[in-house]
Amino acid sequence: MTEELPKEVQSFWRETAKTPHYPKLDQNIETDVVVVGGGIAGILSAYTLAKEGKSVALIEGRNFFGGTTGYTTAKLTAQHQLIYDELINRYGQDTAKRFYQANMEGIAYIKQIADEHNINCDLCEQDAFVYTQDKNQLETFAKEADAYNKLGIHGGLLHDLPINLDVAVAIQMEKQAEFQPAQFLNGVLKALEQLNVQIYENTMVVDIEQNDKLTLKTATANTITCKNAILATHYPSFEPDKHYTSMKPEISYALAFKAPIEYPDGMYINQDMPKRTFRKMQSNGEGYLLVGGQSHQIGDEKSELDRYKDIYHFAREAFDVTDVAFRWSAHDLITNDRVPFVGELHPDYPNVFTATGFSKWGLAVGATSAKVLTDAILGRDNVYSEMFKPRREIPDLTETNPKQEQVKDDIDKVNLDKSPDDLQNNEATVLEKDDKKIGVFKDDNGKLHYLNISCTHMGCDVNWNNGDQTWDCPCHGSRFKATGEVIEGPAVKDLAKED
Repeated sequence: MTEELPKEVQSFWRETAKTPHYPKLDQNIETDVVVVGGGIAGILSAYTLAKEGKSVALIEGRNFFGGTTGYTTAKLTAQHQLIYDELINRYGQDTAKRFYQANMEGIAYIKQIADEHNINCDLCEQDAFVYTQDKNQLETFAKEADAYNKLGIHGGLLHDLPINLDVAVAIQMEKQAEFQPAQFLNGVLKALEQLNVQIYENTMVVDIEQNDKLTLKTATANTITCKNAILATHYPSFEPDKHYTSMKPEISYALAFKAPIEYPDGMYINQDMPKRTFRKMQSNGEGYLLVGGQSHQIGDEKSELDRYKDIYHFAREAFDVTDVAFRWSAHDLITNDRVPFVGELHPDYPNVFTATGFSKWGLAVGATSAKVLTDAILGRDNVYSEMFKPRREIPDLTETNPKQEQVKDDIDKVNLDKSPDDLQNNEATVLEKDDKKIGVFKDDNGKLHYLNISCTHMGCDVNWNNGDQTWDCPCHGSRFKATGEVIEGPAVKDLAKED
């Protein structure tokens, strides 16, 4: 049997939750705080500030949860693969403990909000597991289990899991959770309406000016005046000195299979390459199995479509599933220590804050980030602010605990040598013209679109993503539609059209 993937890239979470739509900003407004970004960190920051009595405007450049939050695996967990031995080695036991607590407090905050507003979002407790099929990693897992013991984390080593895979060793973290993030945030948006938060979507912030107050300029030519601003926009859309180039952009993929049979509880991810992750889901009483992985740095010129197919083959063999209902990908920014940047963006802009670099695990800690940012704006101390400080020093690991090297997956490069005349619909190629690279995309109607593929952020050449049909920047993670319109920053301008 050959793999059959849905033609459209659609998130299970966004498609199975009815998300309200909000207007585009069409006037100048003024408020205490502007929160830019419609994912979990931004929405919960708006919620937390509004509950403190601040007047708030929430602005999203596309539709709500149209970024990483809406394209996640939806795990609420402090188990970020293997991280605690690394954190102890890098920062010491106290900081590692705080990182665990920050994630657990985020889970508790989400549960609290869901209970307070009666949000039905399939929130339930689950254990989380990291496993390996490589016996050479036994010592690495033993070190992580020792870190769990030092930090008082409930869990430990296992040598068998209730899944159809040969496992060398696994580590369990107890009392984690999973949920439907889009349904949860739909409920929070309704709560924001009751709190008189001004909510706008399809409104991209393109610049910030600082005088007595902050003035945020938008692509709609309207402005927002405020005392404080939070940029929870994946990559900060405002960069006084390009500080955030230290983050590495990565992409991973997911398939949702219709799965009528019962699968084991728990949330699973491997420590091997290629990456594999899976958990069961449900919608309207129908069962699904999420299988994902194939993580890699954005724009490596290899076939994203083949990576979807590799996940399909793995799932078919391991779980005997074939009926794919949804496919999607998530773009993430990885910091050097895998701890997010949350706090003041730049010392020259003390009233501009950010939340970014969640390194694939931003749901639980994104909720805690909302409290960290609220405390910063209100002038209160927060136990996590120093750990998350964007301009912190990140020490190298000692030689006794080196970072694991990632083994590249065996995926062929995308063929971009075709003539435009030979393209099939929804294919692309790249031409050389006057010392420039020109991207050519053929749409559903057979029309050719010619684009300058120099990213409008800092000029890196974008690469064609044949799995999602986007142009992706390998330098900082900007994404553009096949026809050149910006999807995700830090770029705020479309790719230039070419004749």
